[in-house]
Amino acid sequence: MKKVRWLWTYICFLRVLPAWLIFITNRFRKKCKKDLCAWCNHYGSVDGKCHFWQLGYLLINEKETRNIFLNRLHRNPIMFVVVRILFPPLESLYINMPPERIGGGLVFQHGSSTIVAATSIGENCKIFQQVTVGFNGDKSPVIEDNVTISAGAIVIGGVHIGSHAVVGAGAVVTNDVSPGVTVVGVPARPIVYGDREK
Repeated sequence: MKKVRWLWTYICFLRVLPAWLIFITNRFRKKCKKDLCAWCNHYGSVDGKCHFWQLGYLLINEKETRNIFLNRLHRNPIMFVVVRILFPPLESLYINMPPERIGGGLVFQHGSSTIVAATSIGENCKIFQQVTVGFNGDKSPVIEDNVTISAGAIVIGGVHIGSHAVVGAGAVVTNDVSPGVTVVGVPARPIVYGDREK
């Protein structure tokens, strides 16, 4: 299956070329490159290829990357429309934030039925499927660097998720999460090992 996907990527060379030119010239190209590196680490099947083919493989085979790339292009309507025509986004993944407030290296695993509307998201974060990150009234979450939000989790209101924190599957976060802590349950509580939190 992997060989078929690569073959299709090579066949779609002319479709990838405009996206690549936009990738290397857009205003948020440094963040785009971090996104690409994070996705390549996530999907080991693209290792060893140049950035052009890595981008092509991911845009053709992993629709979640299209949504992130399109978010980075929101400030340039022409680039946005060109990429959207060539690579339609995953319709059930909504990123309702300006690109300035999303750090590089954002990865969505599957991304289906996911809504993200935070005040800000740090670098190298990973968000799984069926996650809701959003407002409660007029406040939305702040997510720091290297945070993982697992499948089905809900993070709402003006909460602060510290760096390297993990939100467990199905957790509902309505209070701040300290850096490096794993929270689970409804409402979300830290996992305690012996006499210390993890």
